[in-house]
Amino acid sequence: MSTRFDLCERVTLAVHGQGETWNFIRDFASHWVTPLDESDGNSESVLSATEERLGIALPEAFKEAYALFGCRSDLTRNSEHLLEPAALYLDHDALIFRHENQGAALWGIRLADLQHADPPVYYCTCIENNVMDEWEPWLGRFSLTCLDLILWESLSDSRMPIEFRECNDEDIPLIEQLYFELPSSSQVGSDNSYTPFGVRWFTGTDLLLCVTGADLRVRTRTREALWSIRETLPGDWLDEY
Repeated sequence: MSTRFDLCERVTLAVHGQGETWNFIRDFASHWVTPLDESDGNSESVLSATEERLGIALPEAFKEAYALFGCRSDLTRNSEHLLEPAALYLDHDALIFRHENQGAALWGIRLADLQHADPPVYYCTCIENNVMDEWEPWLGRFSLTCLDLILWESLSDSRMPIEFRECNDEDIPLIEQLYFELPSSSQVGSDNSYTPFGVRWFTGTDLLLCVTGADLRVRTRTREALWSIRETLPGDWLDEY
């Protein structure tokens, strides 16, 4: 395995097609988590049985993603939850594939878009008593949603050094000065956006930093990198190591 994995460089490539997105996910898993192997994906028979149960044809990108990492809960089910094939269901005129961990939101592919190889993804929030709001656009392609999902879920892998705290006005200029920003929606174009509006990603040595507006979330590969972020951005960090 190569010791070099440039997140900025690889994200730039990953947004331009399904194949590059899957390559990014393979390499991200190898360098930041543990490598993918054949047992980490759902079999063709499992996905075919899911199509038969639901009475639909799953989009190409959807099946490719599940065949690649659908069984890897450490990559997909730490914070929000990618539904396993047996748990996928149709509701609100959509194929529901992801839940917020407390049931406050759903992600889905609208039934009218299932004929597309790599369809757009929508989400809706739960207002109260399981009453759902209207669908809102999330990201323009399912494969890009997977890129976002893998990065986001890596921030909640309890086996790795993780911290978070509230973001203050002084943080952003310092972060912009000290760390490299992963290509944003405005840089790669709206059709290739891999992050929801308002989310920014930065990277440093052995460090991945997410700015959501209200919060800072950090994932590191080493404890030394964790201590470094505490010194560089002092504040009331909550350690989840």
